[in-house]
Amino acid sequence: MLFKNLFASAALLLSSSELALASLGSRFHTDKSTVPKLRNAKRTYFPKPATNLNEFTTPTGVKIRYKKPGDEGVCETTDGVDSYSGYIDLAPNVHVFFWFFESRSNPAEDPMTLWLNGGPGSDSLIGLFQELGPCRINEDLSSVLNPYSWNNVSNMLFLSQPVGVGFSYQEIANGSFGAYTGTFLNSSQAKPTGTYPILDPVNLGEVDTTDLAAMAAWHILQGFFSGLKSLDAEVSSVRDFNLWTESYGGHYGPAFFNYFQEQNAKIGTNETKGVKLNFATLGIGNGIIDEAIQAEYYPEFAVNNTYGIKAYNDTVYNYARFANFMPNGCLDQIEACKQAAASPKGGYVKEAHGHQITYEASSNPSIATACSEAADMCRDNVESPYYYFSGRGVYDIRHPYNDPTPPTYFTDYLNLPEVQNAIGVSVNYTDANNDVYWYFQSTGDFIYPNFLADLENILASGVRVSLFYGDADYICNWFGGEAISLALKYPNSKEFAAAGYAPLTYGGVEYGEVREYGNFSFTRIYEAGHEVPYYQPQAALALFNRTINFFNIADGSEKITPTLGTNGSASATHTATAEPLPASSGSAYNVWSKSLVSSYSVLDNQPPASATPTRYGNRA
Repeated sequence: MLFKNLFASAALLLSSSELALASLGSRFHTDKSTVPKLRNAKRTYFPKPATNLNEFTTPTGVKIRYKKPGDEGVCETTDGVDSYSGYIDLAPNVHVFFWFFESRSNPAEDPMTLWLNGGPGSDSLIGLFQELGPCRINEDLSSVLNPYSWNNVSNMLFLSQPVGVGFSYQEIANGSFGAYTGTFLNSSQAKPTGTYPILDPVNLGEVDTTDLAAMAAWHILQGFFSGLKSLDAEVSSVRDFNLWTESYGGHYGPAFFNYFQEQNAKIGTNETKGVKLNFATLGIGNGIIDEAIQAEYYPEFAVNNTYGIKAYNDTVYNYARFANFMPNGCLDQIEACKQAAASPKGGYVKEAHGHQITYEASSNPSIATACSEAADMCRDNVESPYYYFSGRGVYDIRHPYNDPTPPTYFTDYLNLPEVQNAIGVSVNYTDANNDVYWYFQSTGDFIYPNFLADLENILASGVRVSLFYGDADYICNWFGGEAISLALKYPNSKEFAAAGYAPLTYGGVEYGEVREYGNFSFTRIYEAGHEVPYYQPQAALALFNRTINFFNIADGSEKITPTLGTNGSASATHTATAEPLPASSGSAYNVWSKSLVSSYSVLDNQPPASATPTRYGNRA
């Protein structure tokens, strides 16, 4: 099914190349692998067709092709735990890659969790291999089981979306990637280095906003769930459904979940057909949710963070703040985007909570350009001075700009012929699709106000929402995340704001601070960068486990109630001291880099704390 053909539209072009190029590179709201992805993509390798795939057609007419990677020793090799990977073929030119892992505990009874990485254009296999999946990849490209995988307590589904990302494709072609933009070049434009997914139409595709991606994801899920009984899996139906995400997932999570709820309601009233889901929780890690709220916290975090780091001087700090608040600055241009969206009928609509920029506006080239330029203004002048002047990590302020964590060994692992055959793919792997990024860039989706309103709707519906932020991340820092949590307007917003911060503990160790009331929590995780489960795997699993099983986040000792809240300080006050930056290159940097990566690898080898169970019973 072609999602954008649900609307009458013309292809949108990027705004000026200078503006577009100014927003890629370090400011790409992806996970830590944009540059390594381009390096790994240059290795010449043309995959052979995968063999021995199983195939069936679901009752809804969707074809699913799959293999069981664990049977061939790939990733999840825990005895008795099955995994499935392959393609959900929604249409002749829509082939979405999935990787499904059964729970290590009780797959027939445990909930279903969909994990999505952000970008836009970043692959969810980043989360699988670097963060919370069943295995990690070593430097020698061997794999090792992750004892803190989230499939300890939940069935886990990873999707490469939107189509074109990761192993998902509309078409495939031999080609390579541009050295600067990272966009696909066909064999007539440059010497091919491999066989890659391409979009249809080439380099444009059909999904250019989060709302369109939500529609696509719903159809993908329905295709997968309608075929679940046909897999030889212990999971034949979906019990409780959770959506967890990070980074640009601050857009994806609220929009996807809100759209899923709307469609679910239509299934309930027989307005449409589908698999009805029981929505349980939404989790967002280090999310960019609303730029108008979060932008001002870029300069604040750069100089007033809790690590005692002053990333740039007062001149740069004052410039970034001025660019945010000045006439025709970041905030004014976001407002101008909204006003432009309100021009066509139905372009900017009032919902029960807040306003939404709709397809009627985003599909208008002039409005899209105005919103894209607003995003450029904010990112180039408020967010980006840090990248030019600090020398520090985008995703961890404690580290240098060329941060070796998390390592990206998995990108080479997924281009090994034996691994590709085991998971049922026949294209080269890259962990992000820059063409998808540019397409979202062209509409200004980054600065839309929709996602705060979506989140308010979700909270008002009673779904449990957990926001969690690693406190060393710059690009989606916890200052801005906390501001989002206090800006939300829903029935219990006043009670949430009045709740204090309590320690987040697991096994007697304090890992962070949490403010919680009823179905909403905001958690700051200590000593963690952008990808929290990589830096603090025990704390991340504990937070996930407590959330999806409806226990309090602080210590997991109580079932939540509509009025259960935390007590403590009104502010999260924990501080730490960062170590001096190492040399930026050379042998000293290499020694430091290996030591740092090893220190995080050790965390995966520590036994789980015995004071707290690794899995809660079914929620009452």
